[in-house]
Amino acid sequence: MNDLTEKLSQPLNSTQLEKAQKYQEAAKGAFSENTERARKADWKIFEAWCDETHQISLPASTEMLVRFIDAQAVIKKVATVKRYLTTIATAHKVAGLENPIQNEFVRLSVRRMARQNGTRQKQAQGFNWPHIHLALQTLDDSPRSLLDKALVCVSYDTLCRRSEIIAIQLEDINFADDGSATVHILKSKTDQTGEGTIKYLSHTSVDYLKQWLEYSGITEGAVFRGLNRWGHVLPKALSGEGVTRSFKRVAQQSGINIEQISGHSTRVGACQDLVSAGIDMPAIMQAGGWKNPERVARYSEQLQVKRGGMAQLSAIQRR
Repeated sequence: MNDLTEKLSQPLNSTQLEKAQKYQEAAKGAFSENTERARKADWKIFEAWCDETHQISLPASTEMLVRFIDAQAVIKKVATVKRYLTTIATAHKVAGLENPIQNEFVRLSVRRMARQNGTRQKQAQGFNWPHIHLALQTLDDSPRSLLDKALVCVSYDTLCRRSEIIAIQLEDINFADDGSATVHILKSKTDQTGEGTIKYLSHTSVDYLKQWLEYSGITEGAVFRGLNRWGHVLPKALSGEGVTRSFKRVAQQSGINIEQISGHSTRVGACQDLVSAGIDMPAIMQAGGWKNPERVARYSEQLQVKRGGMAQLSAIQRR
């Protein structure tokens, strides 16, 4: 983990510094860029809090960590604070120090935070096919609309996360004679070793994708790229934020509230549509790359409630 040996409140001794440097060398390439970026950001937040409260960050005392958790619990989500603690724990392990997160008082502080704030995370609004289909009928053939239509359709079919969709290269796509296609997703959040998975693209998605490729003139490399104000295609792949902005533009065309639309919305929407269509669980898990059905249940929770016992009873009672 980079940067964890820099700007410490208390210098590491030579043995600890050597261990930290060995870890940094060994860890290169072992984690995704997003993971490394999050760890660096988490550590900077912890360091800043320590500076403000005149605390030593490494090694961190039990009393200080309890105060840190209590302070962060007021302004941050439970999942975010837990991620901070994971980063702090890693920093201590790197330096060969005792992991303070395992202390019972710290554990109790985490439990207290979870009980007070709850652990339920806000879910992105699902971008379902009826809304996408409606938007596709209203979008024009401007350069940005061509990008938006191809991007939202491919994202929906593949159930890809933002990082996965922007990593797609033209060489990863195999166009079939029947008008469909397959795309090889080389890496994903749950497949960091690059085993890869094959995703299906419908005829509709292929049509919009080919329209974008024809306009952009892309013959190799990243399929989805940004546009400048004049509609010229940029050389680099679209950013994650660019994906979110694209989804919001499409969603706005269908008249839905874009506040909860995120780069995850097509993944959530496709999952909900699969459940609604009665697709079996193994097929849904394969489509989304899920290892267990818990995430599927979470995404389709509102739909399942409408199919639940009381919903069925109220229909029988005609109320």
